[in-house]
Amino acid sequence: MQGKIVVYSDQTGLGKIITPDHKKYNLSIDEWNEYDTVPQIGQLITFTPEGINATDIRLGEETSRDTMAEVPHTATIQQTEEESIMPDEEPSVEKHLDALESSMDVDASIQMHFSDIQKKIADNMDLAKENRRLDFIRMNRFLTTAYNNLIEIDHSFENYELAEIKQQLLDAYDTYREFKAKTNYIQHAYEQVFLSKQLRYKELRAKLELNKAQIAKLNENTKNREEEIKEKSKRLAAMQPQSEEYIYLFNEIKLLKRAMVDAIHEVAKLTEENRLYIDSLDNFYKMYYDKFKESFGEFVETHDALLRKIQDVLAYKFDAMMWKKANHSKPIQNFFAQAGITDEFSAITYLKYYLKTLDASKLNQQNQELVDLLHYLEQQTKKRVVCIDDDTDFLTLVKQTFGEIDRDIKVTLSTRPETVLPDLKNIQPNVLIINPEMRGIEIESVIGYARKIAPDIETAFFAKRINRDLLMRAKQYNIAAIIPKTHHKQELLEQFRQYIQ
Repeated sequence: MQGKIVVYSDQTGLGKIITPDHKKYNLSIDEWNEYDTVPQIGQLITFTPEGINATDIRLGEETSRDTMAEVPHTATIQQTEEESIMPDEEPSVEKHLDALESSMDVDASIQMHFSDIQKKIADNMDLAKENRRLDFIRMNRFLTTAYNNLIEIDHSFENYELAEIKQQLLDAYDTYREFKAKTNYIQHAYEQVFLSKQLRYKELRAKLELNKAQIAKLNENTKNREEEIKEKSKRLAAMQPQSEEYIYLFNEIKLLKRAMVDAIHEVAKLTEENRLYIDSLDNFYKMYYDKFKESFGEFVETHDALLRKIQDVLAYKFDAMMWKKANHSKPIQNFFAQAGITDEFSAITYLKYYLKTLDASKLNQQNQELVDLLHYLEQQTKKRVVCIDDDTDFLTLVKQTFGEIDRDIKVTLSTRPETVLPDLKNIQPNVLIINPEMRGIEIESVIGYARKIAPDIETAFFAKRINRDLLMRAKQYNIAAIIPKTHHKQELLEQFRQYIQ
Protein backbone atom coordinates (compact mmCIF):
# COMPACT_ATOMS: atom_id res chain seq x y z
CA MET A 1 0.00 0.00 0.00
CA GLN A 2 1.12 3.57 -0.68
CA GLY A 3 1.16 6.49 1.73
CA LYS A 4 2.89 9.65 2.91
CA ILE A 5 4.61 10.34 6.23
CA VAL A 6 2.75 13.25 7.85
CA VAL A 7 4.13 13.01 11.40
CA TYR A 8 7.49 11.72 12.65
CA SER A 9 9.59 12.30 15.79
CA ASP A 10 13.34 11.63 15.89
CA GLN A 11 13.11 11.47 19.68
CA THR A 12 10.69 8.51 19.84
CA GLY A 13 11.03 6.94 16.41
CA LEU A 14 7.19 7.09 16.05
CA GLY A 15 5.01 8.77 13.46
CA LYS A 16 1.88 8.65 11.31
CA ILE A 17 1.24 7.63 7.69
CA ILE A 18 -1.81 8.74 5.67
CA THR A 19 -2.99 7.02 2.47
CA PRO A 20 -4.76 8.46 -0.62
CA ASP A 21 -8.09 7.30 0.82
CA HIS A 22 -7.34 9.24 4.04
CA LYS A 23 -6.70 6.23 6.27
CA LYS A 24 -4.08 6.63 8.94
CA TYR A 25 -1.51 4.09 10.13
CA ASN A 26 1.04 4.15 12.92
CA LEU A 27 4.71 4.34 11.86
CA SER A 28 7.50 2.78 13.91
CA ILE A 29 11.22 3.04 13.15
CA ASP A 30 11.44 -0.70 13.83
CA GLU A 31 9.52 -1.34 10.60
CA TRP A 32 11.69 1.03 8.52
CA ASN A 33 13.55 -1.00 5.89
CA GLU A 34 15.80 1.68 4.35
CA TYR A 35 19.35 1.60 5.71
CA ASP A 36 20.79 4.77 4.17
CA THR A 37 18.18 7.29 5.34
CA VAL A 38 15.73 7.91 8.18
CA PRO A 39 12.01 8.72 7.93
CA GLN A 40 11.16 12.32 7.10
CA ILE A 41 7.84 14.15 6.99
CA GLY A 42 6.55 14.36 3.42
CA GLN A 43 8.25 11.20 2.14
CA LEU A 44 6.24 8.91 -0.14
CA ILE A 45 6.43 5.32 1.08
CA THR A 46 5.02 1.84 0.53
CA PHE A 47 4.04 -0.42 3.40
CA THR A 48 2.05 -3.45 4.42
CA PRO A 49 -0.87 -2.68 6.80
CA GLU A 50 -1.41 -4.83 9.87
CA GLY A 51 -4.45 -3.45 11.61
CA ILE A 52 -3.67 0.19 12.40
CA ASN A 53 0.09 -0.35 12.16
CA ALA A 54 2.33 -0.11 9.08
CA THR A 55 4.95 -2.84 8.53
CA ASP A 56 7.75 -3.38 6.01
CA ILE A 57 7.96 0.35 5.30
CA ARG A 58 10.04 1.39 2.28
CA LEU A 59 10.50 4.51 0.15
CA GLY A 60 7.87 4.70 -2.58
CA GLU A 61 8.38 5.05 -6.34
CA GLU A 62 8.53 8.49 -7.95
CA THR A 63 5.47 7.56 -10.04
CA SER A 64 3.36 7.47 -6.92
CA ARG A 65 3.61 11.25 -6.39
CA ASP A 66 0.54 11.98 -8.53
CA THR A 67 -1.47 9.43 -6.59
CA MET A 68 -0.46 11.08 -3.32
CA ALA A 69 -1.10 14.61 -4.47
CA GLU A 70 -4.38 14.78 -2.62
CA VAL A 71 -2.98 13.47 0.69
CA PRO A 72 -3.47 16.24 3.28
CA HIS A 73 -0.23 17.47 4.91
CA THR A 74 -0.77 20.53 7.03
CA ALA A 75 0.68 21.93 10.18
CA THR A 76 -2.64 21.36 11.91
CA ILE A 77 -2.69 17.66 11.11
CA GLN A 78 0.97 17.28 12.07
CA GLN A 79 0.50 18.96 15.41
CA THR A 80 -2.65 17.03 16.26
CA GLU A 81 -1.27 13.66 15.25
CA GLU A 82 2.06 14.29 17.00
CA GLU A 83 0.30 15.13 20.23
CA SER A 84 -1.87 12.02 19.94
CA ILE A 85 0.91 9.48 19.39
CA MET A 86 3.64 11.06 21.56
CA PRO A 87 2.10 12.10 24.86
CA ASP A 88 5.10 10.89 26.86
CA GLU A 89 7.83 12.47 24.73
CA GLU A 90 10.97 13.18 26.78
CA PRO A 91 12.10 16.80 27.10
CA SER A 92 14.85 17.73 24.64
CA VAL A 93 18.46 18.47 25.61
CA GLU A 94 17.74 22.14 24.94
CA LYS A 95 15.09 22.14 27.69
CA HIS A 96 17.53 20.52 30.11
CA LEU A 97 20.43 22.85 29.19
CA ASP A 98 20.43 25.53 31.85
CA ALA A 99 22.17 28.85 31.21
CA LEU A 100 25.75 28.42 32.36
CA GLU A 101 26.73 30.34 35.47
CA SER A 102 30.21 30.76 36.87
CA SER A 103 31.20 28.59 39.82
CA MET A 104 33.90 31.11 40.84
CA ASP A 105 34.14 34.77 39.84
CA VAL A 106 37.02 36.18 37.82
CA ASP A 107 38.93 37.88 40.65
CA ALA A 108 38.62 34.90 42.99
CA SER A 109 39.88 32.50 40.31
CA ILE A 110 42.93 34.70 39.66
CA GLN A 111 43.72 35.01 43.37
CA MET A 112 43.34 31.25 43.89
CA HIS A 113 45.43 30.28 40.86
CA PHE A 114 48.34 32.52 41.85
CA SER A 115 48.14 32.10 45.62
CA ASP A 116 51.64 30.59 45.70
CA ILE A 117 53.08 33.57 43.80
CA GLN A 118 51.37 36.02 46.14
CA LYS A 119 52.75 34.19 49.16
CA LYS A 120 56.29 34.41 47.77
CA ILE A 121 55.85 38.14 47.20
CA ALA A 122 54.45 38.62 50.71
CA ASP A 123 57.43 36.73 52.15
CA ASN A 124 59.80 39.12 50.33
CA MET A 125 58.03 42.46 50.74
CA ASP A 126 61.03 43.86 52.63
CA LEU A 127 63.08 43.39 49.47
CA ALA A 128 60.36 44.95 47.33
CA LYS A 129 60.65 48.15 49.39
CA GLU A 130 64.38 48.57 48.72
CA ASN A 131 65.60 50.84 45.95
CA ARG A 132 69.08 49.64 45.03
CA ARG A 133 68.87 46.97 42.36
CA LEU A 134 70.39 45.59 39.18
CA ASP A 135 68.54 44.33 36.12
CA PHE A 136 69.12 40.61 36.65
CA ILE A 137 67.76 39.55 33.27
CA ARG A 138 70.37 41.81 31.68
CA MET A 139 73.08 40.90 34.21
CA ASN A 140 72.46 37.16 34.56
CA ARG A 141 75.08 35.79 32.17
CA PHE A 142 77.78 38.24 33.25
CA LEU A 143 77.19 37.73 36.98
CA THR A 144 77.36 33.97 36.59
CA THR A 145 80.56 34.17 34.54
CA ALA A 146 82.24 36.61 36.93
CA TYR A 147 81.24 34.48 39.93
CA ASN A 148 82.64 31.29 38.39
CA ASN A 149 85.87 33.04 37.35
CA LEU A 150 86.41 34.38 40.88
CA ILE A 151 85.97 30.88 42.29
CA GLU A 152 88.59 29.59 39.82
CA ILE A 153 91.00 32.25 41.05
CA ASP A 154 90.26 31.62 44.73
CA HIS A 155 88.74 28.23 45.56
CA SER A 156 87.81 29.45 49.03
CA PHE A 157 85.92 32.39 47.59
CA GLU A 158 82.43 30.90 47.99
CA ASN A 159 81.11 30.91 51.56
CA TYR A 160 77.75 30.12 53.12
CA GLU A 161 76.49 33.71 53.09
CA LEU A 162 77.32 34.20 49.41
CA ALA A 163 75.91 30.79 48.44
CA GLU A 164 72.69 31.54 50.33
CA ILE A 165 71.98 34.85 48.61
CA LYS A 166 72.88 33.29 45.26
CA GLN A 167 70.27 30.57 45.86
CA GLN A 168 67.69 33.18 46.89
CA LEU A 169 68.39 35.02 43.65
CA LEU A 170 68.03 31.87 41.53
CA ASP A 171 64.79 30.95 43.32
CA ALA A 172 63.40 34.44 42.69
CA TYR A 173 64.38 34.18 39.03
CA ASP A 174 62.67 30.78 38.71
CA THR A 175 59.52 32.21 40.29
CA TYR A 176 59.57 35.14 37.88
CA ARG A 177 60.04 32.89 34.83
CA GLU A 178 57.25 30.60 36.02
CA PHE A 179 54.95 33.60 36.41
CA LYS A 180 55.83 34.90 32.93
CA ALA A 181 55.18 31.49 31.38
CA LYS A 182 51.74 31.35 32.99
CA THR A 183 50.76 34.87 31.95
CA ASN A 184 52.26 35.41 28.50
CA TYR A 185 49.24 34.16 26.51
CA ILE A 186 45.87 35.55 27.56
CA GLN A 187 43.76 32.83 25.89
CA HIS A 188 45.77 30.05 27.53
CA ALA A 189 45.59 31.86 30.88
CA TYR A 190 41.81 32.31 30.50
CA GLU A 191 41.37 28.57 30.11
CA GLN A 192 43.83 27.57 32.85
CA VAL A 193 43.02 30.26 35.41
CA PHE A 194 39.28 30.82 34.97
CA LEU A 195 37.56 28.17 32.84
CA SER A 196 39.28 25.28 34.61
CA LYS A 197 37.49 26.31 37.83
CA GLN A 198 33.98 26.44 36.31
CA LEU A 199 32.28 23.16 37.24
CA ARG A 200 29.28 23.39 34.89
CA TYR A 201 31.50 24.47 32.00
CA LYS A 202 33.81 21.51 32.57
CA GLU A 203 30.83 19.17 32.80
CA LEU A 204 29.48 20.29 29.42
CA ARG A 205 32.94 20.06 27.87
CA ALA A 206 33.18 16.47 29.10
CA LYS A 207 29.74 15.65 27.64
CA LEU A 208 30.71 17.22 24.34
CA GLU A 209 33.87 15.11 24.08
CA LEU A 210 31.97 11.98 25.13
CA ASN A 211 29.39 12.58 22.40
CA LYS A 212 32.13 13.09 19.82
CA ALA A 213 33.67 9.75 20.76
CA GLN A 214 30.26 8.06 20.61
CA ILE A 215 29.50 9.57 17.19
CA ALA A 216 32.82 8.31 15.84
CA LYS A 217 32.07 4.83 17.19
CA LEU A 218 28.54 4.81 15.72
CA ASN A 219 29.80 5.95 12.31
CA GLU A 220 32.38 3.22 12.31
CA ASN A 221 29.74 0.62 13.24
CA THR A 222 27.43 1.91 10.49
CA LYS A 223 30.20 1.63 7.94
CA ASN A 224 30.92 -1.95 9.02
CA ARG A 225 27.21 -2.91 8.88
CA GLU A 226 26.91 -1.38 5.42
CA GLU A 227 29.73 -3.59 4.17
CA GLU A 228 28.16 -6.60 5.86
CA ILE A 229 24.77 -5.89 4.28
CA LYS A 230 26.33 -5.62 0.82
CA GLU A 231 28.14 -8.91 1.29
CA LYS A 232 25.06 -10.73 2.58
CA SER A 233 22.82 -9.20 -0.08
CA LYS A 234 25.07 -10.68 -2.77
CA ARG A 235 24.76 -14.11 -1.14
CA LEU A 236 21.00 -13.66 -0.82
CA ALA A 237 20.62 -12.97 -4.54
CA ALA A 238 22.08 -16.40 -5.32
CA MET A 239 19.65 -18.31 -3.03
CA GLN A 240 16.20 -19.78 -3.66
CA PRO A 241 13.64 -17.32 -2.23
CA GLN A 242 11.67 -20.07 -0.50
CA SER A 243 14.67 -21.82 1.08
CA GLU A 244 15.31 -21.85 4.79
CA GLU A 245 18.77 -20.32 4.27
CA TYR A 246 17.20 -17.47 2.26
CA ILE A 247 14.68 -16.64 5.00
CA TYR A 248 17.36 -16.79 7.70
CA LEU A 249 19.75 -14.53 5.79
CA PHE A 250 16.92 -12.16 4.83
CA ASN A 251 16.06 -11.68 8.51
CA GLU A 252 19.73 -11.10 9.33
CA ILE A 253 19.90 -8.34 6.74
CA LYS A 254 16.70 -6.84 8.08
CA LEU A 255 18.12 -6.70 11.59
CA LEU A 256 21.34 -5.12 10.30
CA LYS A 257 19.36 -2.45 8.46
CA ARG A 258 17.34 -1.74 11.58
CA ALA A 259 20.55 -1.37 13.62
CA MET A 260 21.93 0.99 10.98
CA VAL A 261 18.84 3.14 11.12
CA ASP A 262 19.08 3.23 14.91
CA ALA A 263 22.72 4.28 14.66
CA ILE A 264 21.95 7.01 12.11
CA HIS A 265 19.19 8.27 14.37
CA GLU A 266 21.51 8.28 17.39
CA VAL A 267 24.24 10.16 15.48
CA ALA A 268 21.70 12.82 14.49
CA LYS A 269 20.56 13.12 18.10
CA LEU A 270 24.11 13.39 19.48
CA THR A 271 25.09 15.90 16.79
CA GLU A 272 22.18 18.12 17.75
CA GLU A 273 23.15 17.82 21.43
CA ASN A 274 26.71 18.88 20.58
CA ARG A 275 25.45 21.89 18.67
CA LEU A 276 23.60 23.02 21.78
CA TYR A 277 26.60 22.32 23.99
CA ILE A 278 28.95 24.24 21.70
CA ASP A 279 26.60 27.25 21.57
CA SER A 280 26.31 27.29 25.36
CA LEU A 281 30.07 26.90 25.88
CA ASP A 282 30.87 29.63 23.34
CA ASN A 283 28.41 32.02 24.97
CA PHE A 284 29.95 31.38 28.38
CA TYR A 285 33.48 31.87 26.99
CA LYS A 286 32.57 35.25 25.49
CA MET A 287 30.55 36.37 28.53
CA TYR A 288 33.51 36.50 30.92
CA TYR A 289 36.48 36.98 28.59
CA ASP A 290 36.62 40.80 28.57
CA LYS A 291 36.25 41.04 32.35
CA PHE A 292 38.99 38.44 32.80
CA LYS A 293 41.28 40.20 30.33
CA GLU A 294 40.96 43.49 32.22
CA SER A 295 41.39 42.04 35.73
CA PHE A 296 44.14 39.68 34.66
CA GLY A 297 46.06 42.47 32.92
CA GLU A 298 46.03 44.61 36.08
CA PHE A 299 47.05 41.64 38.24
CA VAL A 300 49.93 40.69 35.93
CA GLU A 301 51.23 44.27 35.67
CA THR A 302 51.33 44.70 39.46
CA HIS A 303 52.82 41.31 40.33
CA ASP A 304 55.26 41.24 37.42
CA ALA A 305 56.77 44.52 38.69
CA LEU A 306 57.01 43.19 42.26
CA LEU A 307 58.61 39.89 41.24
CA ARG A 308 61.05 41.70 38.97
CA LYS A 309 61.97 44.12 41.74
CA ILE A 310 62.57 41.36 44.30
CA GLN A 311 64.81 39.56 41.84
CA ASP A 312 66.70 42.73 40.90
CA VAL A 313 67.25 43.76 44.54
CA LEU A 314 68.71 40.31 45.23
CA ALA A 315 70.92 40.72 42.14
CA TYR A 316 72.25 44.00 43.58
CA LYS A 317 72.91 42.38 46.96
CA PHE A 318 74.62 39.38 45.38
CA ASP A 319 76.81 41.59 43.17
CA ALA A 320 77.74 43.87 46.07
CA MET A 321 78.55 40.94 48.38
CA MET A 322 80.55 39.16 45.68
CA TRP A 323 82.85 42.11 45.00
CA LYS A 324 83.14 43.00 48.66
CA LYS A 325 84.48 39.52 49.30
CA ALA A 326 86.70 39.73 46.21
CA ASN A 327 88.28 42.90 47.61
CA HIS A 328 89.41 40.90 50.65
CA SER A 329 90.75 37.87 48.77
CA LYS A 330 94.55 37.72 48.45
CA PRO A 331 94.54 35.42 45.37
CA ILE A 332 92.08 37.72 43.59
CA GLN A 333 94.06 40.82 44.58
CA ASN A 334 97.24 39.22 43.16
CA PHE A 335 95.47 38.20 39.95
CA PHE A 336 94.04 41.70 39.39
CA ALA A 337 97.41 43.31 40.20
CA GLN A 338 99.15 41.10 37.62
CA ALA A 339 96.45 42.07 35.10
CA GLY A 340 97.15 45.75 35.76
CA ILE A 341 93.77 46.40 37.40
CA THR A 342 94.13 49.08 40.07
CA ASP A 343 90.54 50.28 40.46
CA GLU A 344 88.27 49.01 43.20
CA PHE A 345 86.98 45.54 42.35
CA SER A 346 83.45 45.79 40.94
CA ALA A 347 81.31 44.56 38.08
CA ILE A 348 82.28 47.63 36.04
CA THR A 349 86.01 47.16 36.71
CA TYR A 350 85.91 43.47 35.80
CA LEU A 351 83.79 44.07 32.69
CA LYS A 352 86.14 46.81 31.46
CA TYR A 353 89.07 44.46 31.98
CA TYR A 354 87.35 41.70 29.98
CA LEU A 355 86.34 44.01 27.12
CA LYS A 356 89.94 45.26 26.77
CA THR A 357 90.97 41.74 25.79
CA LEU A 358 88.56 41.78 22.81
CA ASP A 359 89.06 43.18 19.35
CA ALA A 360 86.48 45.98 19.15
CA SER A 361 86.26 45.61 15.36
CA LYS A 362 85.27 41.93 15.60
CA LEU A 363 82.72 41.90 18.39
CA ASN A 364 80.04 39.25 18.01
CA GLN A 365 76.47 39.78 19.18
CA GLN A 366 77.14 38.33 22.62
CA ASN A 367 80.16 40.59 23.15
CA GLN A 368 78.21 43.59 21.87
CA GLU A 369 75.66 42.85 24.58
CA LEU A 370 78.51 43.17 27.11
CA VAL A 371 79.35 46.62 25.74
CA ASP A 372 75.71 47.61 26.18
CA LEU A 373 75.82 46.12 29.68
CA LEU A 374 78.82 48.29 30.55
CA HIS A 375 76.90 51.39 29.48
CA TYR A 376 73.98 50.26 31.64
CA LEU A 377 76.21 49.73 34.69
CA GLU A 378 77.91 53.10 34.22
CA GLN A 379 74.51 54.75 34.00
CA GLN A 380 73.39 52.95 37.16
CA THR A 381 76.39 54.23 39.10
CA LYS A 382 75.75 57.87 38.16
CA LYS A 383 73.81 59.32 41.03
CA ARG A 384 71.12 61.96 40.42
CA VAL A 385 70.31 63.68 43.70
CA VAL A 386 67.63 66.27 44.48
CA CYS A 387 68.19 68.26 47.69
CA ILE A 388 65.46 70.46 49.18
CA ASP A 389 66.18 72.78 52.12
CA ASP A 390 65.33 76.41 52.89
CA ASP A 391 68.94 77.24 53.90
CA THR A 392 70.66 78.44 50.69
CA ASP A 393 74.14 78.54 52.27
CA PHE A 394 73.76 74.92 53.37
CA LEU A 395 72.61 73.88 49.88
CA THR A 396 75.68 75.49 48.33
CA LEU A 397 77.90 73.52 50.71
CA VAL A 398 75.98 70.33 49.84
CA LYS A 399 76.69 70.76 46.14
CA GLN A 400 80.41 71.41 46.73
CA THR A 401 80.62 68.34 48.96
CA PHE A 402 79.01 66.01 46.42
CA GLY A 403 81.39 67.38 43.79
CA GLU A 404 84.38 66.33 45.88
CA ILE A 405 82.98 62.82 46.41
CA ASP A 406 82.21 62.18 42.73
CA ARG A 407 82.03 64.69 39.90
CA ASP A 408 79.61 62.41 38.04
CA ILE A 409 76.93 62.96 40.70
CA LYS A 410 74.31 65.30 39.29
CA VAL A 411 72.88 67.49 42.07
CA THR A 412 69.68 69.53 41.76
CA LEU A 413 69.05 72.08 44.55
CA SER A 414 65.81 73.79 45.57
CA THR A 415 64.57 75.83 48.50
CA ARG A 416 60.91 74.87 47.88
CA PRO A 417 59.40 71.52 46.77
CA GLU A 418 56.95 73.13 44.32
CA THR A 419 59.79 74.55 42.22
CA VAL A 420 61.49 71.20 41.57
CA LEU A 421 58.78 68.53 41.79
CA PRO A 422 57.23 69.36 38.38
CA ASP A 423 60.62 68.61 36.78
CA LEU A 424 61.17 65.22 38.47
CA LYS A 425 60.07 63.29 35.40
CA ASN A 426 62.96 64.78 33.41
CA ILE A 427 65.50 64.54 36.24
CA GLN A 428 64.58 60.93 37.25
CA PRO A 429 66.57 61.20 40.51
CA ASN A 430 67.98 58.23 42.38
CA VAL A 431 67.88 60.08 45.69
CA LEU A 432 65.68 62.75 47.25
CA ILE A 433 66.99 64.45 50.42
CA ILE A 434 64.56 66.87 52.06
CA ASN A 435 64.27 68.81 55.30
CA PRO A 436 60.93 67.69 56.83
CA GLU A 437 60.95 70.66 59.25
CA MET A 438 60.56 73.27 56.49
CA ARG A 439 57.56 75.51 56.95
CA GLY A 440 54.49 75.11 54.78
CA ILE A 441 55.24 71.69 53.32
CA GLU A 442 53.32 68.43 53.57
CA ILE A 443 56.14 65.90 53.72
CA GLU A 444 53.84 62.93 53.04
CA SER A 445 52.53 64.52 49.82
CA VAL A 446 56.04 65.45 48.64
CA ILE A 447 57.44 61.94 49.19
CA GLY A 448 54.32 60.31 47.72
CA TYR A 449 54.55 62.39 44.55
CA ALA A 450 58.27 61.75 44.16
CA ARG A 451 57.79 57.99 44.49
CA LYS A 452 54.96 58.07 41.98
CA ILE A 453 57.16 59.80 39.38
CA ALA A 454 60.32 57.79 40.18
CA PRO A 455 59.20 54.51 41.85
CA ASP A 456 62.76 53.48 42.75
CA ILE A 457 63.77 56.77 44.30
CA GLU A 458 65.53 56.59 47.68
CA THR A 459 64.55 59.22 50.24
CA ALA A 460 66.52 60.73 53.11
CA PHE A 461 66.09 63.58 55.62
CA PHE A 462 68.21 66.63 56.45
CA ALA A 463 67.85 67.43 60.15
CA LYS A 464 69.36 69.87 62.66
CA ARG A 465 68.41 67.63 65.57
CA ILE A 466 67.57 63.93 65.61
CA ASN A 467 64.87 63.11 68.15
CA ARG A 468 62.30 60.41 68.78
CA ASP A 469 59.60 62.16 66.77
CA LEU A 470 61.88 62.47 63.73
CA LEU A 471 62.87 58.80 63.97
CA MET A 472 59.20 57.78 64.06
CA ARG A 473 58.46 59.87 60.97
CA ALA A 474 61.47 58.39 59.18
CA LYS A 475 60.20 54.90 59.91
CA GLN A 476 56.67 55.86 58.83
CA TYR A 477 57.83 57.13 55.44
CA ASN A 478 60.48 54.42 54.87
CA ILE A 479 63.36 56.92 54.97
CA ALA A 480 66.76 55.41 54.15
CA ALA A 481 68.90 57.80 56.22
CA ILE A 482 68.93 60.96 58.32
CA ILE A 483 71.79 63.33 57.51
CA PRO A 484 72.60 65.84 60.29
CA LYS A 485 72.87 69.42 59.01
CA THR A 486 76.23 71.02 59.55
CA HIS A 487 78.15 73.86 57.97
CA HIS A 488 81.47 72.13 58.62
CA LYS A 489 82.49 70.85 55.21
CA GLN A 490 84.62 67.94 56.42
CA GLU A 491 81.87 66.62 58.66
CA LEU A 492 79.33 66.88 55.85
CA LEU A 493 81.77 65.21 53.47
CA GLU A 494 82.13 62.19 55.78
CA GLN A 495 78.37 61.93 56.24
CA PHE A 496 77.65 62.02 52.50
CA ARG A 497 80.48 59.63 51.66
CA GLN A 498 79.19 57.13 54.21
CA TYR A 499 75.62 57.51 52.89
CA ILE A 500 76.55 57.21 49.19
CA GLN A 501 78.76 54.20 49.76
